[in-house]
Amino acid sequence: MGKVVVVGDKYTASAFAVLGAEDVIIDDPYKLMEVLNELRKRTDVDLVLVSQDLYNPVKESVDTLLLNLSKPVVTVIPTPFSEGAPLDVKKIIFKALGFG
Repeated sequence: MGKVVVVGDKYTASAFAVLGAEDVIIDDPYKLMEVLNELRKRTDVDLVLVSQDLYNPVKESVDTLLLNLSKPVVTVIPTPFSEGAPLDVKKIIFKALGFG
């Protein structure tokens, strides 16, 4: 089993580090692409969790990178500072099935 890496603010990343994940603390969302490019070169990383606050400002660039990336799996997680929004499960399922 590979490593889990959390990229986010010091509070979110540190909370996951206590659980055994590797943490990468950045405050500038525009450094996220650089960090993701470094992590995709590592063969020991299977999952990257990115805080929503870092992802949102550079969403288009990150999404383009993720389209061509099979490993590691990258997903966005909310932080205590993120604004919550309800999930549209139907839309997510249709997108996963290729209808959206």
